[in-house]
Amino acid sequence: MPYPAWRAAPLHLGLAACGAASVFSFAPWYWAPLMWLSLAALFAAIGHAPSPRHAAWRGLSWGLGYFLANVHWVFISMHTYGGMPAWMAAGCTLLFALYLALFPALAGWLGRRWPARDAWRGALVIPLAFCATEYLRGWLFTGFPWAVSGTSQLPYTPLAGYAPLIGAWGTGLLLALCVGLVVGAPRQPKRWAAVAAIWLLGLGLQQVDWTTPHGEPVSVSLAQGNIPQDMKWDQAHFVDNLRTYLWLTREAKGEIVVLPETAIPAFLNDIPDWYLDELRQAVGKRHLVSGVPIMGQRDDEYYNSVMAITEPQQAVYSKHHLVPFGEFVPVPTLFGWMYQFLDMPLSGFSRGAPKQPPFVLGPTRLAANICYEDVFGREIIRALPEATMLVNVSNLAWFDGSWAAAQHAQMSQARALETGRYMLRATNTGLTAIIDQKGRLLASLPPMKKALLEGRARNFTGLTPYARLGDWVFLLALAAGFALSVALARRV
Repeated sequence: MPYPAWRAAPLHLGLAACGAASVFSFAPWYWAPLMWLSLAALFAAIGHAPSPRHAAWRGLSWGLGYFLANVHWVFISMHTYGGMPAWMAAGCTLLFALYLALFPALAGWLGRRWPARDAWRGALVIPLAFCATEYLRGWLFTGFPWAVSGTSQLPYTPLAGYAPLIGAWGTGLLLALCVGLVVGAPRQPKRWAAVAAIWLLGLGLQQVDWTTPHGEPVSVSLAQGNIPQDMKWDQAHFVDNLRTYLWLTREAKGEIVVLPETAIPAFLNDIPDWYLDELRQAVGKRHLVSGVPIMGQRDDEYYNSVMAITEPQQAVYSKHHLVPFGEFVPVPTLFGWMYQFLDMPLSGFSRGAPKQPPFVLGPTRLAANICYEDVFGREIIRALPEATMLVNVSNLAWFDGSWAAAQHAQMSQARALETGRYMLRATNTGLTAIIDQKGRLLASLPPMKKALLEGRARNFTGLTPYARLGDWVFLLALAAGFALSVALARRV
């Protein structure tokens, strides 16, 4: 007799709830154990599925809850500030979450379909399938590695010790394997011992210094203008916006002063010369770095950039990894209709070069990245070993005080761990922060507040293993794990 669909409803609702609960494992809560429990529910459901098709549906249900909870804030950017009707923005948010949920659905199907002995399916294959599809999500169509499971363990659990070696992806793989070992065979003491060994080794690795401090600490001032998104590009507020950042610059005491993404809401060639002169006079012989859009050679060519206002002879940094649908349309023939309903200024940016030199600011070699770019660890390490410090400039006013700002800051913490570098964050509305080479938040400003963050940061030299090898160790481990499962399945 066919299994009635309605009898499966509680299971799928429960999986969606388990997926949604994972949001508390990320910042601002950092309740990392919730990710263990969420993955345990997913892996157990896949492992007990009667077929790959059922496993895929279970992965989809879990993924839908997971992504609706973790990226619900895209609704705010589309409706509140993009001008899209609420029903359409809600529908686009649901479709986006459904697309992202296809990856854990694929993991479910692959986890049940891949050849493996039953004894190792839950402990090895399902965790590998989950991590492989999660990485695929972070790569396909330019990638969307937001809310990656490994990031939830950074920087405060023992697994953070592995981030300088194998990155957030590798940390997620170890997390998934630990969960799989326990869920796949909870009564086997050897597997519990293996999990304990992984965590104890991670605790030891946290004590290792992979990079070396260089010179004396540098004083820094990070500006947070707190300009609402609906006022940022409004010509009626243009002068007020200029005054805000001029005032913050004058108040700054740091040797390096950083203003956030597009702090000056005009193209560089349209900014009055007197205003740039005022900014330079405000810092004197110190250094001022700011986000500013820059026109290219053609009318339709413009860049989301960062420049050293006090050292205009230095090359500007222009954002390379653009946000799909926010800064460019991936396939205009399919998705151009969205822009009929969105009112997003400067939504057709051009790409900067993949590798760009850091700013030379006294003893500091400051490598910039803009907003969404620090989600991609494999791209941030391109600035090394030249860069001695990292800075992210962002404008998350699009998300109106949601948890997106805190989640984004946690990804900056992951990048600091992976590179062994301080990460400065200068944002319009939050989270403005100073993060050390261990991924710890040394200081931060309350969100949605106009203020300056004054503090000290250190330059570091040297390369972590992850900075040398990137994602290759993780990818080779995935390949080896899948090959091992096939070999075990073929043994008589």
